Amino acid sequence: MALPVKINIDSILKLPLPKRILILVAVNLAVAGVLYWLLTGPKYARVAELDTELSELAVKLNESRHIAADIPKFLREKEELEEKLEAAVAQLPNAKEIPDLIDGISGAGVKAGLKILLFKPEKEVSKGFYAEVPVNMTVEGRYESLYDFSVKIGSLPRIVNLGSLEIVSQGHKNRVPVLKTDLVATTFRFLSEEDAAKVEQEGERKK
Repeated sequence: MALPVKINIDSILKLPLPKRILILVAVNLAVAGVLYWLLTGPKYARVAELDTELSELAVKLNESRHIAADIPKFLREKEELEEKLEAAVAQLPNAKEIPDLIDGISGAGVKAGLKILLFKPEKEVSKGFYAEVPVNMTVEGRYESLYDFSVKIGSLPRIVNLGSLEIVSQGHKNRVPVLKTDLVATTFRFLSEEDAAKVEQEGERKK
């Protein structure tokens, strides 16, 4: 057990001057150490923490400034995408326009000089916000007529794709080669939210 230390001021004052100076310096250092430990040290630690937080906030602020600077660009891109979407949707007919469009496909074949042997619209297939409306066709005619038919289909105001082509030679008529072609003409119908819900309900009932 440590014994209590008694400081005798008189005995210190009787010491030589160099020793008294050393004692005074030691006492001052001890007091300074205690003050630093109790008061200044914790403040320095807090200052270091605040400095770290300040650095992190500066990084976040810089990132936020970059994002804010890009907002006008993002808004312009959003507007451009919306315009492109509107333009694409405008090429998708609604339910009322489908019969006229199918008639347009048939008329394009006749005007191109093709003989239409089969023209059979099939059930539409839902693809999310739009539906595919396929039409199975069998046509007969010259190569030039088939080419002209594809050109006329491409010039229709609505999107129509020609696919699954199977071309078979039918020989010659009046020295002109005749082709028989099986194909699928597919157009696309825009589905409103109500239409999409009905299609989904029909799918659930079938399951």
